This record gives sequence, C-alpha cells and structure tokens, in this order.
Amino acid sequence: MCKKGAWIIGVLYLLTVVLPASLYAQGPSVTASVDKNKILLGEPVLLTLEIRGSANSKVQPLKLDSIPHFEFLSKDSTVKEAQGGQQIIRQYFRITSFDSGRWAIPPIVLSPEAKTASILMDVVFTDPFDPSQPYHDIQDIRSVPFKLGKQFEKWWYMIALLLIMITLIIYWMTGEKKPRVETKVYRSAYARAKHQLEALKTSGVPESRFYARLVEILRAFLSERARVNSLQQTSGDLVEKIKPLFADEQLYRSLAQVLSLCDLVKFAKYDPEDTEAQSAYEVINKGIDHIEEGIRNAAKTKKEAHPHPVKGAGETTDKK
Repeated sequence: MCKKGAWIIGVLYLLTVVLPASLYAQGPSVTASVDKNKILLGEPVLLTLEIRGSANSKVQPLKLDSIPHFEFLSKDSTVKEAQGGQQIIRQYFRITSFDSGRWAIPPIVLSPEAKTASILMDVVFTDPFDPSQPYHDIQDIRSVPFKLGKQFEKWWYMIALLLIMITLIIYWMTGEKKPRVETKVYRSAYARAKHQLEALKTSGVPESRFYARLVEILRAFLSERARVNSLQQTSGDLVEKIKPLFADEQLYRSLAQVLSLCDLVKFAKYDPEDTEAQSAYEVINKGIDHIEEGIRNAAKTKKEAHPHPVKGAGETTDKK
C-alpha cells in the first residue's frame, strides 16, 4: 500500500511540477491573430503577434517585412510586459490587400519549434448583396444653383464693402509713399541747352559719348533758337550755316575746330587728351552764349527801329 501511494505521489509531482517546468524550458511560443477575417479591397486590418517566453530567455521582436497578397500600411507599436514569470511581447501591424479572393496569412516562424497557425482572410469588392434592400435607379446629374442663405445674403454686400474699405485704408497707411519729383520747366531753348551742358559735365559718360553729346546739344539749340536745321547734315555744312551768327571770328574758328574734333573722336580716328574735353566744352558753352546774345541784340535793335506797328495803306494820321 505504501509503495502504491508513493508511486501516485510521484506521478502527481511529475504532472504538476516537473512537466510544466520542462514545457517552459522548451523555448518561447508565438501566436498570431487579426481583428477581422473579411475585408474590402484596401480596407485595413490589425495583425497582432504575441511572443511568450520565460523570464530568463532572451526573447526578441520578430522582423516581419512581407506577407504574400498583403501590404503593410504601418507598424504601429511593440509592447513588452512581464506576467506570471513570463516575458510577453506584443507586436501590432496594420495591413491590407488589393487582391480579391481568399488568402491565407502563412505561419510566421519564430524558431523551428515555434510558429503561428495560418489565418484565412477573405478580400472582397463589396459587401454581400442584400435582396431586401430597395432598388436604386440610375438618375441624371442635376445641377444645384448656388444660393446664399437669407441671413448671410442680407449682410453680404455690407461686409464686402467694409472689407474693401479696410483694405484700402491699410494700403494707404502702410504703402510706400513715393517722393514727389520736382520737374523743372525750361521756357527757352537757351535755358534748356545750358542745363543739358551742366548735366553733361557731371555725368561721367565715356569720352566718345561726351563729344557726341556736345554736338547734339548744339544742333538742338540751333534748330530751335536760330532755325538752323542740320540734323541730317555734316559738321562742315553746319559750320557754313552758323557763320552769319558769329561776330567773333576767333570764337567761330574755335567752334569749327571743336566740331571737327568731335567727328574724329566719334569715328575713332583720334584719341584726345583729357584737357581737350574741357576746352571743347568751354567753346561749345561760349558759342551758345554768343549766339543767344546776338539773337537777343538783333531782336532789340529791330524793336527800337519799329517802336509802333506800321499802319495800313488806308489809315491816316490826320484828325479832322
């Protein structure tokens, strides 16, 4: 009897202590589950992997990169916890499929002794047809006219006008105000020519342009003031035309030389010195002064010679 009782106790000890310990010592286990087994094309499904192992075992998360007929949308998270002397790792994957049909998520292998069971998944185009639902006929596209709400329409124009006024006020207050440009009005050809000469003196233009500009200012002055039109004529023709305007023979010859010099510089036939540019400037300046003075003296002399307007042939000075 004693031997039989001892044998029974030994068997119970093996079943309750030794056998579970040996099972835990075999290694970690892994299971897989999904939150639904039927999805529409492209609908996400949550795949959960659970790995269990002893507290002393070095359990690592699985590296799952691909599943036939399925695509990974995201790898949400990995959770580790200890429970009842075990170490538990849960991995969450969000997957979907764009292949319609019944597919199986194959076993996911953790080790030769630990792998998951296959999971069947149905991927369909639409939900199952329900004959009890009413029939929806195809209808033409109808355009719905745009219409403001009555309350909003009441205030719409006032709000729009107010916004426009605020925008204009802000622009006027913050916009960059351009300074007024004072424009000088030169009432005579002489004043304009003198101003142009003064501006040319400080402009710093290239040498060839400086000489050409001197001639341009002189020609424009003669055309407007003395009615000597020479824009299409050579400098030689211009010299002949302005000869009657000069009482100073020396100044006339100097001006003729300057015009000839300007032509040479213009056509790159002569490289003048720096001092010659100043001399040419002074001659042109004096020449314009001389012509203006001569025109004014001639007008004054004519006015003195005819102080009163000439009377017509039928007018008489006798008073009866």
